[in-house]
Amino acid sequence: MPENGIAQVVLDRPLDRLFDYRIPDDTDLRPGQRVRVPFGRGEAIGIVVALANQSDVPENKLREALPSPDPGPILTPTVLELLRFGARYYHHPLGEALLGALPPGLRRGHLVPTLTPEPLWRLTPAGHTALAEGQVRGRRQLAILRALPALGAALDRTTLSTTAALQITAKDLRQLETHGWLEQTRADPRAPAPPTSIDYTLTPEQEAAIAAVSPDDPRPMLLEGVTGSGKTEVYLRMAADAVARGRQVLFLIPEIALTPQLAGRIQQRFPGQVALLHSGLAEGERLRAWEAARQGERRIVVGTRSALFVPLPEPGLIIVDEEHDSAFKQQDGFRYSARDLAVKRGQLERTPVVLGSATPTLETLHAARQGRYTHVHLRTRPDGTQPPGVETIDTRVHSPDEGLTAPLLDAMQQTLAEGQQCFVLLNRRGFARVLTCEGCGWVADCPDCDAHLTVHAHDRRAICHLCGHQEPRAEHCPECGETLAHRGRGTQRLEQALARHFPQTPIIRLDRDSVRHKGALEAALDRIRQLDAAIVVGTQMLAKGHDFPRVGLVGVVDVDQGLFSVDLRATEHTLQLIVQAAGRAGRGDRGGRVLLQTGHPDHPLMRGLDAGNYPAMLEPLLAEREAAGLPPYGHLALVRVEAAEAAAAHRHAETIAGHLLATRHGDLRVLGPAPAPRHRVNRRFREQILLRAAERQALHRTLAQARHSWQTEDLPRGVRIAIDVDPVSLA
Repeated sequence: MPENGIAQVVLDRPLDRLFDYRIPDDTDLRPGQRVRVPFGRGEAIGIVVALANQSDVPENKLREALPSPDPGPILTPTVLELLRFGARYYHHPLGEALLGALPPGLRRGHLVPTLTPEPLWRLTPAGHTALAEGQVRGRRQLAILRALPALGAALDRTTLSTTAALQITAKDLRQLETHGWLEQTRADPRAPAPPTSIDYTLTPEQEAAIAAVSPDDPRPMLLEGVTGSGKTEVYLRMAADAVARGRQVLFLIPEIALTPQLAGRIQQRFPGQVALLHSGLAEGERLRAWEAARQGERRIVVGTRSALFVPLPEPGLIIVDEEHDSAFKQQDGFRYSARDLAVKRGQLERTPVVLGSATPTLETLHAARQGRYTHVHLRTRPDGTQPPGVETIDTRVHSPDEGLTAPLLDAMQQTLAEGQQCFVLLNRRGFARVLTCEGCGWVADCPDCDAHLTVHAHDRRAICHLCGHQEPRAEHCPECGETLAHRGRGTQRLEQALARHFPQTPIIRLDRDSVRHKGALEAALDRIRQLDAAIVVGTQMLAKGHDFPRVGLVGVVDVDQGLFSVDLRATEHTLQLIVQAAGRAGRGDRGGRVLLQTGHPDHPLMRGLDAGNYPAMLEPLLAEREAAGLPPYGHLALVRVEAAEAAAAHRHAETIAGHLLATRHGDLRVLGPAPAPRHRVNRRFREQILLRAAERQALHRTLAQARHSWQTEDLPRGVRIAIDVDPVSLA
């Protein structure tokens, strides 16, 4: 057999092993390259991870690889090593991790697309005149022309679609070109970013932050800036510097669907140079963007967590915006943290990594205090305004009416009278949490989960927020016939109550139900920007980095739901939500207020609330974590066992716990098994085992050895085992 004549291949299967295939004499395969191979009675797409001289498979049984869909590797060596590390760290099959990092079409064996230059579109003088004189009649055409920036600047079709909140087609643009209102130009992907508006002057803190990014310093940077401190402008200047050096920038955003303002701003600063990657794109569009980034044709890659694995030929900078956001942690399958793997990628590629947030996680803050990360602060806002102070309203003294206390309503009345906007936050969507009978005690429960059905008023449905089960909302009790009552409240019910108190004021609801249709979020945000006195009611979407200068008051209706949760990070997330929500207020020249309704104003965390000093707010929480040996002072992993029957789930969880105890290293503790807080979800019962260790090595050695032991057992069909290292939730 010729030297390195065997390809070691991984497949998209839940199997922790490599498969050996003979390389045909006329074929050249390399690590990182896709390959089609015979598997079982069919064929499969795999990825070559190594070459070898010999195999444990007998020569007469060694099968031959089929032709590769690609002329060479599609994953760079560093991305391949990153995914190898991720599979080891999160104890997940390498094949699923590697294939899952590719766009869906490539997993199925589709060819990598041939790139064609995409034109940029700009407003002509005739188009500018037509807009100014009201000659444009069609709503669609008007939205496209208005989305274009000042005369002379040009945008690509993807950027225009994002900015205009439309799915703009090439036909739309050609029609406007026929009118003489648009013209085409071509982008130079390596051109420097256009000059920043002269209206924006950097503060000394911003200048120092930009200067602190250095390829010579291997440590990641924590950019901790108060809300409204201009972190986005700092990111853009850092990115412009990297592009000017001929490098590429990877910009990770928690949820592009919730941050169109930021995504659009990046695209407008770097027209024709941005590859946008997220699950909301059409498959072909996403694949073309991925390939443009891989070929270096796009210098800026903006995407959600899976964009982390895009191969870049000339990496120069990684930015993780809102690093605290739990959306960066994958919650099923390959349960990786995009933030943590971004730090690892920076180490492998010797590329600066910037983690930005007004409310960094305890782990990130602790790493910065230990000196493992550089720590750069933005303590002031460029416009000189101060983050608003936080006041509490004691709901034991001021009894809420439909969730709203008299002091909050009075403050809203005053704010609206001054022509400002009020944001009212309730992190629970729907109309009511429970549909129940007060006569016999019947409750509308999900038939497939341990959860009550949530009432949704507008479509008259009762919906399970865990599995998605829904049914028509009942009006009368099926047991005794009494009229059913609604208990608890969500954003829909709060919207109804606010309409009763403020009948003449525009009210906009911002939650996943109200913006589920394409373009609905952008339309809602535009309406908020256009209105003066208005009320916006919604969930945590209100706190997702939006910049609204007219917000004078932020009211948090029920802050207590996060203070006494059994979940490890609930209090931390509550504090982050409060500070982020508070950051929406007082961005104009008239200041702002933040009011929190609570029945526990004497709680230590409530007493220490100060929206302008987030680290001080965390001190009691850090002390608790240190005393308990919890992150960032210890390390956790969850092992979850699922089965269709409760007894089977518990029985197999006991077996898994036995393996963990038998291979335990160091001071590791094995807690459980016990039913998960949500025991039954989507007709499956869940047991979980919590592992806790002071040393990370003890945790991983135990998991690796125990996993090897239980994988040798023949588990019944339908029993699933999942490992979650560094879980963000214990629920």
